[in-house]
Amino acid sequence: MTNESENALPMDSSIWKHIEHMDMSIGIPVSDAKTLDILAALEDIYTAIDEDPEDARQCVIALAAIFVASTVGKADIIWQEYAIREAMQTLDESLKEILDEET
Repeated sequence: MTNESENALPMDSSIWKHIEHMDMSIGIPVSDAKTLDILAALEDIYTAIDEDPEDARQCVIALAAIFVASTVGKADIIWQEYAIREAMQTLDESLKEILDEET
């Protein structure tokens, strides 16, 4: 897709390079100490679409859940639940790899 103007943002995958060089981010607070970088989350989903479509779908669900929970001050709880789920999945995958190596 081409840009109509020289001042327009890229409308293709080069947008992520542009975002990397920005001096700001767009975030949503999930607790007093944490903010979800929405643009980074979108880039993660964009990358996962080709590599692991199911992971991309789960990321979209997580992002939606965090948005909804943030409206009632519960985004940190959802964030923690997804972090625990991700850690458990990573542990499961690691254990399966170890067991496969032993057999």
